[in-house]
Amino acid sequence: MIKLESSPGTHYCRHKKCWFWFTKPREVSGVAMANFFSYHDVSLAGFIKREGLTSIIDLTAPLNTIWNNLRPKFIREQIRKGEKGGITTKLNCDFIAASKLYRLFRRDRRLSFDHWPSNQSSFLLTAYRRDQLLAMGLFVTDGIYCRAWALASGRSTGETSRELIGQANRIIVWEAIKQTKSTGHRLFDLGGISPDSRNLHLRSLAEFKEAFGGERLKNYYYYKVYSLGLRLWFKLRRFIRL
Repeated sequence: MIKLESSPGTHYCRHKKCWFWFTKPREVSGVAMANFFSYHDVSLAGFIKREGLTSIIDLTAPLNTIWNNLRPKFIREQIRKGEKGGITTKLNCDFIAASKLYRLFRRDRRLSFDHWPSNQSSFLLTAYRRDQLLAMGLFVTDGIYCRAWALASGRSTGETSRELIGQANRIIVWEAIKQTKSTGHRLFDLGGISPDSRNLHLRSLAEFKEAFGGERLKNYYYYKVYSLGLRLWFKLRRFIRL
């Protein structure tokens, strides 16, 4: 079991909504809403808590050990094929193109769009073959912990086969693991899994993430709405959805 160390956490705010990562919830002044992601199960009056499950990789292990823990044919072989086939990655480049890819990916799957974390609390990896953007990954980090915030890929059309897209997705995650290990991070979080979901896509996504050889860990989301107007808006939205 990976030992969870104390972490400084990181955060970003947008329109008085703040997101805090890798830290326990606490009261925050001057905001409309505070959201916390944590590996610690605590109770704090006024905060709503939701539990999740994720897959984490111990970055203190040697890189060869991490590599050997990847599922051989499903992950390692596909990474090698993709690299031989000319897939390359870029770090913190082409934010506009990656954002567009993310939005198209989420729209095609009828998923909501989230506001991207600030550049100070995240890094971006993009995967290309020749000049074609195949996949992207945005990762939240505080220097100790890193979590996959968004993974998205393009459509398989023409020369862009489904296998090529799959290779690009694997390379993005592997490059993120190497990047965070090289910068002294201790834990890499693949971004949440739902292995028992009735949704086939979520089960497949969990299988993909767990094939990177991590171990399961519970995580927790906490939030508190301070703004009366925002609380009324959330109630109205829930009513409309009924």
